[in-house]
Amino acid sequence: MKLILASSGFEAPESVQKCIEFVGKPAKKISFAIINEAYAVEEGDHSWVVDDIINIRNNFGGEIEFINLLALPLSDIERRIRTKDVIFCVGGNTEYLMSVFEKTGFDKLLPKLLKEKTYVGSSAGSMVLGVQPPLALQTAFYGEELDYGIKKYLELIDETILPHLDSPHFNNFRHRDRYLPAFAKIPKAYFLSDTSALVVDDDKTYPIGKNYIKLENGQTTEDVK
Repeated sequence: MKLILASSGFEAPESVQKCIEFVGKPAKKISFAIINEAYAVEEGDHSWVVDDIINIRNNFGGEIEFINLLALPLSDIERRIRTKDVIFCVGGNTEYLMSVFEKTGFDKLLPKLLKEKTYVGSSAGSMVLGVQPPLALQTAFYGEELDYGIKKYLELIDETILPHLDSPHFNNFRHRDRYLPAFAKIPKAYFLSDTSALVVDDDKTYPIGKNYIKLENGQTTEDVK
C-alpha cells in the first residue's frame, strides 16, 4: 500500500518526489484520478480546491480525470481509476466524504485499488483513511457541524490524521494549550501542517516535510518544526 496523506495536497515538495518514486514513472507521464466529493457541502470560498489541482498540473504532466462517485456506477468508477496512476482525494468535510464512500460502495473498492495504485490525500482525503476522531473535536477544531451518522473511517492505518497544524485558517490549531490536551485520549495521531505529510510505504509509516507532531497516548513523541 502506497499512501501520501497530506494536509494540503502537494504543498510539501517532498510529497511530489515521493509520488514519483511510488509510481515509478517520470512526472510528465503520471496521471491522476481525482475524487472531489468532500467539499460539496462546504460553504464559502473553494479556491483551495483550485490550488490543489493547479499543484498537480504544475508538478505532473499526465491526464487528470475527475471521478464523481455519486454520478457513476461502481464498475465504471473502478474501470476509470484503473487507467490512472494516482488516486487523489480532495479535502472538505470528512464525515460527508465517508458517507459518500459508504453510500457508493467505494469504501469496499478502495482497499482493492490500493493494492496497485498510489493514493494521495489532501486534508479530509487523508483523514478518512485513518481512525476517526470524536465528532465533537471535529466540530470544535474544523467546524464540521453536520453529523452524517458515520461510526468509523476506513482505518487502513491505525493513526488519526489531523491536518492544518498552525494554519491561519484554523485558529485552534495555532495554540498548543488547546489542541494537545483536546486530543490526548486518541491512542495515535499525527498533527500535520500544510507543508508536511504522512507516508505509508507497505509496512513502513513515516512523516515527511516540515512542521508536524506525533502524539501517542497523550504524549508528544516527535515534534519537528
